[in-house]
Amino acid sequence: MTQQYFSIKHSLSVNIEPVSIDQVPTSRLALENEMPIPFKMANDVAEIDSSALRSIRNIGEQADALADFLQMQNNKINLIMGYVLAQQDHPESRFDTSEFGAGEVKFLAHGDLALEQAVRIKIFLPNDSSAIYCYGTISAREVQETDQSLIEYTAAYTRIRDIDREILIRATLRIQQLQLKQRAELRQQHDLKNDDQQHNPQ
Repeated sequence: MTQQYFSIKHSLSVNIEPVSIDQVPTSRLALENEMPIPFKMANDVAEIDSSALRSIRNIGEQADALADFLQMQNNKINLIMGYVLAQQDHPESRFDTSEFGAGEVKFLAHGDLALEQAVRIKIFLPNDSSAIYCYGTISAREVQETDQSLIEYTAAYTRIRDIDREILIRATLRIQQLQLKQRAELRQQHDLKNDDQQHNPQ
């Protein structure tokens, strides 16, 4: 049984490139060997930094200053990695996601992609200073009511590194928390506005 992963509605920049089935790596090792170096570097560094900062913060309060310093250095590295990864984003194959997760990505396109079409996928996560390089197949397509020429495609991952799937899981959870916080703030602002109107009727 295929494992199901949480997905979230969010717009990201992705590159989707149709490929023949014989271009899809036959193993994770083959995927690693083919993967452009910037993708390996960014995600491996992100994983190491995340683990290192957690370990340091667990030492106690005396480690806070060290952790803050390392976080500052990490931010500088992330800026550089963001620039390097941007060079891997090709406009001719760029699309916007409508939803993404650790199991699949949905994107909007005017082009015609057949079901079961193999695709090379690059997902750019600028707020995480990461990017995912993987392969998938078109598993669903839905014509948009507002624009009959626009189609929402679903690409299910068929070849992806475990570390990259973990990064996608963390990214979806981070975005979900941010969205929930924003909704709570909007509700609070709405409630305050209603209270003000009740106490100060026109």
